[in-house]
Amino acid sequence: MSTTIELAPIDMTPSVMQDLEERGLIIRLAPRRHELPAAPGETLWEPIYDSAEALGPHRLITVSVNKTTLDEFGTHVDNEEFLLIGDASMKPLYLVVALCQKEDLVGKIARKAISADDFVCLRVRYNDPEVSFFTMLAEVPHGEAVGEADGRPATFYVTEPRDLDTEIADFGPYDLRIRVDAAS
Repeated sequence: MSTTIELAPIDMTPSVMQDLEERGLIIRLAPRRHELPAAPGETLWEPIYDSAEALGPHRLITVSVNKTTLDEFGTHVDNEEFLLIGDASMKPLYLVVALCQKEDLVGKIARKAISADDFVCLRVRYNDPEVSFFTMLAEVPHGEAVGEADGRPATFYVTEPRDLDTEIADFGPYDLRIRVDAAS
């Protein structure tokens, strides 16, 4: 018998995304976040992070989500960028992020100490320079699902190392679900 953990979606706001960054789960890619002190006549650059060479070169992929379940919730061993570029004719998209690293989540599941408080369910906001572009850091459990609605599949872009795999989380007796009444 499984125990359902219902997740209530919240709006994707600058303060919510800042909280995720302060917890060490993402890097926000937003105006004024990574400005360098380039003097007149000068161009400066510096990496925000470097991918592991063992995972191959970086790539850009498109992701179209048309499922209401979180059965592909998992982690990656390296970072990936979310570029949430979309339009209103798509089904509503929800991004669920664990508020801890993979190791901590596995421990909580094993101890049967997991609850909705261990996750944030973001109502995805497209095309907003303050919230729609960010790096999901390595080993942060996350997954996407759409709400029950008419429309095209929710589609966005991700950049990641070419050879990056997803390790699907084993929730054992638990089942994550987006609360339907909050999903509208």
